[in-house]
Amino acid sequence: MALVMVLRKHRASDTEPASFPPSELLVGLASAKYREARDASKRLSKVADALNIGLMEFKNNRINEINQSAVELLPKEMRSDRHLTGLSASLQENSPKILDLGQTAVQLSKLPISGSQYLVLVQDVTESFLMARKFKQHERLALLGQMTAQMAHQIKTPLAVLAGQAQMLARHLNTDIALKEQADAIYSEARDLAGQINGILNFYREREPYFKNVELCQILDNVKKKLDSIVHSCDIVIDCPDEINLETDPGLLQNLLFLLGQNALSSEVAASVLSISAVKGNEQVIIRIKDNGTGVPINMRDKLFEPFTSTKGEGLGMGLFLARDLTRQMGGSIELEEVEQGASFRLSFPIFCVH
Repeated sequence: MALVMVLRKHRASDTEPASFPPSELLVGLASAKYREARDASKRLSKVADALNIGLMEFKNNRINEINQSAVELLPKEMRSDRHLTGLSASLQENSPKILDLGQTAVQLSKLPISGSQYLVLVQDVTESFLMARKFKQHERLALLGQMTAQMAHQIKTPLAVLAGQAQMLARHLNTDIALKEQADAIYSEARDLAGQINGILNFYREREPYFKNVELCQILDNVKKKLDSIVHSCDIVIDCPDEINLETDPGLLQNLLFLLGQNALSSEVAASVLSISAVKGNEQVIIRIKDNGTGVPINMRDKLFEPFTSTKGEGLGMGLFLARDLTRQMGGSIELEEVEQGASFRLSFPIFCVH
């Protein structure tokens, strides 16, 4: 086509001779081919923009062209020539690469054209990426549930033996009050631990909560006693006005508050003061668990209640996920509040739960 256009141009000229130098013909042909290539590149770029597909053209491993969609899909810190060149160099043909950008995810694909020229496609794959990640989390949760159930069954039998022997020992220690109290404490702790194991099993069985009217301040005092028994370097303060009653599952609520309190007392949080307060409104009760520790990193806050999310080096990342599930089972809600220091969790429960 380019050759035909060049020939027609020369034939239409009355001033040009019938024959012309081959070099002039080649220059005209190259110029026409270049314009065709440029026009095709512009059309391709417009089509890619219309489909929201980023398109980057590289030549001799250097960025040559980039369309608007690619600019919008990539974060600012990745748009420099140096960064784009390094990114393209890490790509291999027929091997797409997915970049997790936090709130979004993009896929980069390398498509060779000819010689040292190639294209890199940039596509938004956020939805499919999140679905794949959730599916993987569900697989891990299912496996964790199976392992937990097996471990719980293995622990329950020796724990029952320990509780029974502690109770029997306490009955024969009437003459030694101190030893009798220690044996009673062992029996009580073993019984509580067995209840927590049953709670774990019931969690995976999706047990329905057992609601009844309870006195909240008594539950908070019980939580404080349990927390005091595991740490002595933190002041635990309870602020609960008298006569706060609500309809809830007392076992689940106590486990929930202990779980959140235990998390605040970990060495990673390094809190010296932990406060648990409660206030009663017209239709709901608000419980706050606040510490003066290291707080929650900003980059963790959006996914804080997701499974396998942990701020601790060796943590499994299930604590706050379980806390949210326990809260929902009791018809409540949980959220992380903005505070100047440490972390504060706000729990909201209806006074009368519909069930």
